[in-house]
Formats: sequence, structure tokens, C-alpha cells
Amino acid sequence: MCAKGRNQSPIDLVAHLSPELPELIFEYTKPGTLAEINTGHAIQEVVNPGNFIVFTDERYELKQFHFHSPSEHLVNGEAFPMELHFVHQDGAGNYAVVGLLFQEGETNELFNQLPSFKAERGEDPHGDLVDFNELITDREDYFLYNGSLTTPPRTEGVQWIVLKQPVIASPAQIQHYHDLLGFDNNRPIQPHNSRLVLD
Repeated sequence: MCAKGRNQSPIDLVAHLSPELPELIFEYTKPGTLAEINTGHAIQEVVNPGNFIVFTDERYELKQFHFHSPSEHLVNGEAFPMELHFVHQDGAGNYAVVGLLFQEGETNELFNQLPSFKAERGEDPHGDLVDFNELITDREDYFLYNGSLTTPPRTEGVQWIVLKQPVIASPAQIQHYHDLLGFDNNRPIQPHNSRLVLD
């Protein structure tokens, strides 16, 4: 699929059309403790069941979220220091991934609640509930396109929803996730081919 696929991700998000896009509804109502694992491709947070997005009348359950540093997607040729992917599936196994782009700035207080940051301070990494819903600051403006998972098996048919408003985290917090993995884990930009990007 990596070599033969025609709808691979990530891409440079240059919008082709600006229709009225469907409402994106977050139902992240079940905060819980997180299990953080190094998959070899990314630092991944495994979440409790019961959190969903609703998009185009379909309900997708959040399975995990993970980090890429630097960003995988570009926006009009611009890269970002980090990108977070909320990975969802519906009842039929179809994927919808919500991407958050990060800019350097002030400390992100929610990050300090995530397991590896707690462990770094000598705290119980699984001691408190984490409301990761707080990461999402602007839910209305986004890019939409059809793509793939960016890590093996790079399955196609993924609905990509990349929020336009970047999230702020400190340079040290962003570097933390890069250092946990130990290398740049962004997949190279893939050809658009015949796909349209909507915004």
C-alpha cells in the first residue's frame, strides 16, 4: 500500500474548495487514566472507551492519540514542530483521524497531566483522570480530505480532519515527545494525485 496507494497521507494542505463543511461534534465525555506506550513509530496514549466524534451522521469512537515531531502535514508549505492525531473508528472499522498542529509558546498545562510528564516529576503516571478534551480549542475550522494512516499498514480510506487553529505548547514540552522516541517520526509529504482538500 505504501508504494501502490494513490491516497496516501500526509499531504500539504492547500485548499481547493471552500464549501460549507459538516459540523464536527466532539463527545469526549469519559476522561480517564491513560496508558502511554512507545510503538516504535510514535508515543501513543491509549484511552478508555466511550469517547466519540460525530461527523457526517457517523459516530466514531476514539481509540488512541499519538504524537509526531515535527508535524506530518504542512499548511500551504508551512511545517509545525509537532502534530497530534486523535484516531477514531466507527462500527464498521472505518477510520476518521483528527489532527492538531502545534506551535511553540507558553506551557500547555494539560501536557503536564500526561503519563510521561508525571513520571518525570516522580509522580504516579496513572494516578489522575486526564480530560484530553481540553486540548481541542477550536472545533469549527478545519481541512478535510481523504487519505491514509501515516504509519504501517498505511490503510487508505481515512477521513482526515485537520483543525486549522494550532495548539500551543512550550518548546521543552514539544522536545520531550521528540526525545522519548529519539528521532523525527514524520512521514514525508505524499502526492495529492487527484484528491481535493476542502476547508
